[in-house]
Amino acid sequence: MLRPAHMLAWALSRHAMVPLNYGAPNAAAAMAMRARAEAGRSPSAAAALAAAVTARSLASVGDREGALRAVGDARTTAARLDSAQEADTWFGYPPQKHHVHLSQAFTLMGRTREAYAEQESALALTKAPSVMTRALIAVDGAACVRTDGDPTTAADLALDVWRQLPSAYRGGLVRSRVESLCQSLPGRTGNTLRDALAGL
Repeated sequence: MLRPAHMLAWALSRHAMVPLNYGAPNAAAAMAMRARAEAGRSPSAAAALAAAVTARSLASVGDREGALRAVGDARTTAARLDSAQEADTWFGYPPQKHHVHLSQAFTLMGRTREAYAEQESALALTKAPSVMTRALIAVDGAACVRTDGDPTTAADLALDVWRQLPSAYRGGLVRSRVESLCQSLPGRTGNTLRDALAGL
């Protein structure tokens, strides 16, 4: 059973992902750091999640040094979890989710080598029906290709992801990530992708 502090830390971390995913990273960072304080220093699923969400939030606001520290904390904490804490349950922090979080953190920091490694690890642990997770990892990969200097291929990769998505998944977080990538594409590079997003 979760301790009350861990329950609060878990709830704050999950809540922080809403502003993080939808354009308010400063609010997300403040909430995630509060979650870390509530979780304390002992290893727990809540502490690992709070560190990972902090890493993503700080990466989103351009605090790379802080984000890297949070990545290190997330990795250290995740490595010390027992089997119950890293189980794939609502209150667990499984390795697959850990790698998905770190993929996004490194992608936002522009550290593509580390991001690609996290994407590979996440995909190896992702079961085939996980449509949204696979789409998010693929969009992270496309964003890394953009960072590495090939916006045309990045746009093509994102377009492939979008076209293969069932309509039920073409909203929310996946759409937000693809739109963010679109905004980074120069000139006419992303026109076909933009048209696809607009339903044209």
